[in-house]
Amino acid sequence: MVLATALGLKFDKGVVLAADRRVSYSSFILSKSARKVFLINDRVGVSTAGLPGDFQELIDIVKYNVVMYELENDRVATPTNVAKLLSILLYQGRFSGIYYAEIIVGGMDGEGPRIFVLDPAGGLMEESFAAVGTGAQIATGILERNFKESMSEEEAVELAERAMREAISRDALSGDGIDILVITGRGNRLEFIPVRTA
Repeated sequence: MVLATALGLKFDKGVVLAADRRVSYSSFILSKSARKVFLINDRVGVSTAGLPGDFQELIDIVKYNVVMYELENDRVATPTNVAKLLSILLYQGRFSGIYYAEIIVGGMDGEGPRIFVLDPAGGLMEESFAAVGTGAQIATGILERNFKESMSEEEAVELAERAMREAISRDALSGDGIDILVITGRGNRLEFIPVRTA
């Protein structure tokens, strides 16, 4: 089971990535402050659900490879580059020890905003929006009902927050706040939204 909730969605000029902060093991909460949203470079980020040791290792490997790629090729890695690298790493894990992580890659390239979703076996799909983890069904219901292709940044952030709040309110394995990363052609920003849970 891939614990927690993470999501990503496109809007007219960028992407929003979000995840909660709770880390649970069975019915025990191990941490209330784990970051699951990461900036890979200025134009690409990821949101994750799963076991922290697994997704942290994957992020470290990806960041190292992205830096090397950008230095060797004198170009910025795109969301497609990052998603394909993660797909290869996850697929290889099927034989040497699977990574318990579901990942959403989002960012900007020459064609505009891009969102990719990856499963623990390396399956890769491009979507306009996606949610992963134990709260994914709840978050997806909110996203499907309210997503529009030409949303503004403010509308997209509001929708991401609403979907995360609904998932947190109904999934005991998700909670303790929401990290939201917004990436546009002008730059990026990361914010934390406290969420009060009973």
